[in-house]
Amino acid sequence: MTAFELAVAAAVTLAAGVVLVSWVTAPLTLVERVLIAVVAGMLVGGAATYGLALLTGLHDWNVLCGPVLVAAAGLVPVVFGRNPLRPWLESIRAARAFWAEHPRTAWLALGIGLAGAAIVTLIFARTLSLGDGALQSGYATVWADWSQHLTTAASFAVAANLPPVNPLFSGTPLLYPFLADFQSASLIAIGASVPAALAVPSGVLVFVGGALVVGLARRLGVGLGGGVAAALIVFLGGGIGFLTLFPDACAAHGFPAAQCSFSYILSHPAQGVGIIGGTLHELPGTVMAQPRAYDGLPSDGATGTIAGLEWYTPLLAWWLPQRTIVYGFAAAVAVLVLVYAGLRSETRSWSPFVLAGLLAGLLPIVHIQTLIALAIILVIVAGMNVRREWTALLVIALVIALPRLVQVAMTGHGSAATGNQYPWLEPGWLAASPDRLDITPVNTLVATGQAVRQLVNPVWWGFWAANLGLVVPLCAVLVIAGFATLVPGRTGAVAQRIVGVVPRPLFGLFIAAMVVFALCNVVVFQSWDWDNTKLLVYWYLVAGLVAGALLTASWPHLWRTVAASLLLVSIVLTGSVVMLRFGPWTPPADQVGGPFVIADKEELALAETIISSTPPRAVFLTFGVPNDPLLTVAGRTSVLGYYGWLWSYGTVFGTRQADVQAMYQGCAAAATDCGVYTLLRQYHVSYVEIDDRVNAPGAVTQTVGFSWWASQGLPVVAHTSHIVVYDVRGVA
Repeated sequence: MTAFELAVAAAVTLAAGVVLVSWVTAPLTLVERVLIAVVAGMLVGGAATYGLALLTGLHDWNVLCGPVLVAAAGLVPVVFGRNPLRPWLESIRAARAFWAEHPRTAWLALGIGLAGAAIVTLIFARTLSLGDGALQSGYATVWADWSQHLTTAASFAVAANLPPVNPLFSGTPLLYPFLADFQSASLIAIGASVPAALAVPSGVLVFVGGALVVGLARRLGVGLGGGVAAALIVFLGGGIGFLTLFPDACAAHGFPAAQCSFSYILSHPAQGVGIIGGTLHELPGTVMAQPRAYDGLPSDGATGTIAGLEWYTPLLAWWLPQRTIVYGFAAAVAVLVLVYAGLRSETRSWSPFVLAGLLAGLLPIVHIQTLIALAIILVIVAGMNVRREWTALLVIALVIALPRLVQVAMTGHGSAATGNQYPWLEPGWLAASPDRLDITPVNTLVATGQAVRQLVNPVWWGFWAANLGLVVPLCAVLVIAGFATLVPGRTGAVAQRIVGVVPRPLFGLFIAAMVVFALCNVVVFQSWDWDNTKLLVYWYLVAGLVAGALLTASWPHLWRTVAASLLLVSIVLTGSVVMLRFGPWTPPADQVGGPFVIADKEELALAETIISSTPPRAVFLTFGVPNDPLLTVAGRTSVLGYYGWLWSYGTVFGTRQADVQAMYQGCAAAATDCGVYTLLRQYHVSYVEIDDRVNAPGAVTQTVGFSWWASQGLPVVAHTSHIVVYDVRGVA
């Protein structure tokens, strides 16, 4: 019955999306309609299921009923004589006509799509698995981030966390965007395995997001090839770390370090031939072994190649580990496709803006940073393209989003004591890393001036060159050319030729995206300044589209094509090299330290015991490690989960850290009341986890009163060779 239910769930989710997209009467290609239908079905259908679950709990029947209700609501206009099939039939006829007129392009697009689907499947097959009796991941970054997503999903699916409290910080509302994890919990509720429940939706939306990038590119006049280039940049783009591959391969062949430089080879051409030959011979093995982290992400403990790398390979930094940005990105690109479809219409076209508003309105429970970046971009695009239909997007988005936005705004945004108060000012961002400034009128002027001065600072340019190669200089040239078009005479004419390489709609979007880039070089929008990359990804998307436009425009000219192709290769080569190591061809000895165990066989058994013998909503005092099985598998609520996550979310800790440490330390003597039980009662703790691995990453304290806790005579609920779980309900 499980496979049948999963198939039905997929069918009704897609049906909900199909009905929602049938609202859109503006011309969309068939591929665009299908892709947007997937996004709309997953997001809106998931939100509807969540609404039902708040009323009735999470059950298999309301997992199916949520999308069904969305589809039913979408069919209401049929009563008034509207044919929901008409937009789809028009798109099908247009697709047939295109295939007949451009069969080679159509077959090429189909081949690229199938290849992309196969690659995404291979990559996501490694994200999470149950192997050798353990729950494990093939990627270090997935181990680190999906432990949190497993916790949230398990809290919904296993521990009935509805209405949701924060499973990592008991007694507080769940403010972290949760829709992606709730949808995975819904799949678990109808029988999907935990690995499939997380990996499949993420993989589907990564593929859909990439395909939508290509669709957006074509809609903006970039073309299929440019769109594929933009998608490659979004997934693999990075800096110049690949340059250190050659010295590493040279050294691996036995040449002295002094001879493994470009300057030495140029100045010693006779020896240079042999050095180049030896280097090329060792290059494949160096790519497989990768003695250093060429993208700056030392996921296996390797040192970086170039100081100051902060822009890691996007697949490893965003698209694999960060499920919320995967959902948010797919929604954002779908919104952009809808908006530009509406803007292209010569008559009033309300329907694409209505659906765009619906998707944008859900972003507060999908991905906050996406909402911020998309809002900035859409406001600027709307200013360039004034139409009444924008009011539909704004009103619908506000009606849906406002309650959640108010809830988030009314809570604490970190504290000065723990250094995680946000938003704040950091002129130059990570390139300069000055002291953080609070947002005040005076500080805003000061920070803006300092950020502008970065434009003549070699350190700032060097930072971006190291992290993103030629992308920022390319954007700078285009911005300067845009202003220069206002200058009369030859200067303006030359500038116009440069700007003319980029289609006009894309240039407007580029200007909006550059505002996001500029703001992220002044304002930090969350506690951890690196998290600004979650907004910068949308600037990078548009920069990728610009690079794709440059590639497309150069094709009739050989040397321009070579130059543009080299530009593209330089942008994606580091990420491509890094990802090659994860392929099935990589020898076992060169695998990147995996698999990374989230919960071993003992811990899975422990979690099953906890699930069967403790109340679902019980509060646990846990050890603070990110992959705690009581949280990731049993879905229980912790007094204090992994501190690193909570700090980055801007959590106001108060005295909770000190209180947790006091509870774990116990009393100096067994007969002394040091307030442990008072604190247990204060935090409504029912069970206490004692783990002897005090040096584990994230462990809350290294001074645990093991003997004191063992002397209390508390009932043991479950245990492994490292963990003991005590029942403290009788004394707390």
